[in-house]
Amino acid sequence: MPDPLVSVVIVSWNRKNDVLETLPSILEQDYSNYEIVVVDNGSSDGLGEAIRALYPAVKLVTLNNNTGAAGGRNAGIEQASGEIIFFLDSDASLQADTLTQTVRQFQLDPKLGAVACKVVNSHTGQVDEIGRFFSHRADPNQEFLSFSFCAAGCAISAETLQKAGHFWDFMFFIREEEELGLRIWEAGYKILYYPEAIVYHRESPQTRVRGYQREYLDLRNCFYIYLVHYPWWMLSRFLLVKTSIALLRSVRRRNLRRTALPAISEVVRQLPYLWQQRRPMSDQAAQCYFNLQRHHGPLSWNLIDWLKYKA
Repeated sequence: MPDPLVSVVIVSWNRKNDVLETLPSILEQDYSNYEIVVVDNGSSDGLGEAIRALYPAVKLVTLNNNTGAAGGRNAGIEQASGEIIFFLDSDASLQADTLTQTVRQFQLDPKLGAVACKVVNSHTGQVDEIGRFFSHRADPNQEFLSFSFCAAGCAISAETLQKAGHFWDFMFFIREEEELGLRIWEAGYKILYYPEAIVYHRESPQTRVRGYQREYLDLRNCFYIYLVHYPWWMLSRFLLVKTSIALLRSVRRRNLRRTALPAISEVVRQLPYLWQQRRPMSDQAAQCYFNLQRHHGPLSWNLIDWLKYKA
């Protein structure tokens, strides 16, 4: 069978230098059938001009304002022509055979919806923390089925995105991968963590969301997922436990008024909209999702893990 077209989608907001450092790693792939889509997410640093001048073959999508990670990726999906969409952070690079390794997995399993890459910190050579949320208790050098993925380096088939839907742009940033991952399982597809597909994360100094704001968004979006997607038997378990742990952690860190309380307040304010969006998972998909979290995700954590967790 001919090699499928892979669309590599990069979203950037004022990270021109990071993008220019990332692009050569794509051009040096040992896989030849690909296109590059760069989404300028309302940048003011001249990213668009630099791409047009240095990489005229790149598909450039220019947005008027910052639509967040979720909205930016969706804009890239709309312009992508590939059978496989590979999402790559602006401050990440591909190992030379990453696209080849990724495509091979899709060719081996027609029910594979997404491949989560092994994200390695380019400075330390160790597994990067941004890729550890969904694999906290798992061996990072062994493949496994996962409930989520890290969009710093992952691939999703266009067919899966058509059936499961795109990223939920209401979340803007943080946990948007987990929310989409849930819908991928619900649509009848699988998510595979595959460590032979490697992405190197350079961790840009231009961090978008820091400290209290990051914790606030993480908790808020977590509640959004619960209320919209969890069936009642899961919602009743998770909501109480998550709220209790979040309040305890906020008190311990002395940031209750900056994280937990504002997040809960915003969720309450959005309840009418969230209830309109409510589409609970089937019990079958929910049980699978629940078991995967128990195996290697947050449900495998102890109380100390939860109290230490930083979004």
